[in-house]
Amino acid sequence: MIRLEAINNRITLNDTVLDIGCDTALLGSMLAKRGIHSFASDIKENIVKNAYEKACNEKVNKYITFIVSDGLDNVKVNEIDTLVFAGMGTYTILKILKRTKKKFKKIITISNNNHNILRINMNSLGYSIKEEEIIKENGKYYNLIEFKPGNSKYTKEEILIGKNHQNIGLLIEKNNYLLMKYKNLYDKSDSIKELVDVIKNYKYN
Repeated sequence: MIRLEAINNRITLNDTVLDIGCDTALLGSMLAKRGIHSFASDIKENIVKNAYEKACNEKVNKYITFIVSDGLDNVKVNEIDTLVFAGMGTYTILKILKRTKKKFKKIITISNNNHNILRINMNSLGYSIKEEEIIKENGKYYNLIEFKPGNSKYTKEEILIGKNHQNIGLLIEKNNYLLMKYKNLYDKSDSIKELVDVIKNYKYN
């Protein structure tokens, strides 16, 4: 819920949103209560059906257009300007975006993994980081990244830790958690060693 509230706060009345991998369409319901129409899609028909029934029970279904789709395959992308990927893996997100020529004005991700790879590849696709935000929910840390059209040259620190973080307190907390987590793995993995070294020398604004 905290993650979806963070996404909800980044959606404006002027955004036309598609929530890809919508699950129960909770985000769509949140937006509906603000009078915002959105699109909700999932690759599985039963998930879309259940989400639609839930929206009907909550009397918000008129604000949500439900679509069964593998990524953007069945979506009229010209009707969409904002994408949300919440709880989806980095490689799945990139696979979906690489299959469209449409340039979206806003893409919000909460990827499960490989944020460094996401940052690099989104830049290659023509999207730069607008802001990032660490979210803590049920004892776990999540990284929300909002992308906008454009390209940037990132430092190693920005690739590994991110850019324009909006919650420095939680960023410090998450990084301290990672330092403890990887303490005994420092000499066993070059990628972990690189991340730990960057965190130790990172200058918080």
